[in-house]
Amino acid sequence: MVSQKKKKLKTNSIGFLRLLLAFTVLVSHTWPLGGFGTDPGRDFNNLGILAVECFFAISGYLITKSALNVDSARFIWHRIIRIFPAYWFSLLVVTGVFAPVVWRTTQGLSSYLTSANPPALGFILNNFFLVQGQIGIGGTLSDNPFPSMWNGPLYTLYWEFLCYVGIALLAATRLLNLKILGLITGISWIYLQIVNIPALVGQVDDRSAKFILMFAVGSLVFFLRSYLLDLKKWWIPTSALIASAVTYFFFGFEQLGILTLGLFVLWVGLNVRFLPNFGGNDYSYGVYLFGWPVQQTATFFGVTALGILPYFAICATTTYLLAFLSWHLLEKKILKLKSADLCRFQNK
Repeated sequence: MVSQKKKKLKTNSIGFLRLLLAFTVLVSHTWPLGGFGTDPGRDFNNLGILAVECFFAISGYLITKSALNVDSARFIWHRIIRIFPAYWFSLLVVTGVFAPVVWRTTQGLSSYLTSANPPALGFILNNFFLVQGQIGIGGTLSDNPFPSMWNGPLYTLYWEFLCYVGIALLAATRLLNLKILGLITGISWIYLQIVNIPALVGQVDDRSAKFILMFAVGSLVFFLRSYLLDLKKWWIPTSALIASAVTYFFFGFEQLGILTLGLFVLWVGLNVRFLPNFGGNDYSYGVYLFGWPVQQTATFFGVTALGILPYFAICATTTYLLAFLSWHLLEKKILKLKSADLCRFQNK
């Protein structure tokens, strides 16, 4: 039984890739948050954005698979308990631990809840439903190289959950199929091209367009998996990697490379099986949630004076510890409710 369980756990390398991508975001943020310069990579698509795009491609594949295997109500329930509890916990940790520690260096804690403007509790209430309604607390972090923002990456979760809702609606209306996903992917691609024409639409932040397109790519790959993810067709990931790299460093990434990048990541994640999977434990979400506030706090207390490598090492270790605790004390326990609570609700 034990050997069968271990074998079942090691079916792919998706878990490893997600953790790697979460730490890639941490690496990317080391430069701007620590005052060491701009994020590495191209201006239009730095290292952190590339990692998030890959996250969305993986999510598109896995979420589509999930939506086709469970009813719509259970699907939404699963997504809610995966996203929100850890997200709310991160808001509480920032509001109740990180921000008060920073606030205490210049003012008394007794005034923290009442005098902070924007208010401390507002960071929880105004961000409660994934929409970032408040980025700072009081005047904390105002002197940091990247000032006042306590958890920048949280904005992506809104777009992630919006994609979940879209997939749920398609599944509920029995429109979650290859033709519809092909159409959605095409429309998403056209939209990305439009927002990248400054003369037509002006200067537009195209990140959400990229994320939605990558999610659609992941979903589309799921329907074409028997062909695109065939282990014997080694030329597919090779060509995808070459196309992604060439277009990224020269031109054409938004037109071609972004599509092939999603395909490459999924091929590797689903076919390469020798990478570690950490016993099925998923620390990637915690790393993503806590990396930014840890780095901001470390910068505030002068850890950057040690140099970029010690700064990153300290932040990465602290972030991993918080992610470890978040998974084992909260996320893993909450996920045990995936079927039990919903079944009880449906039987009433």
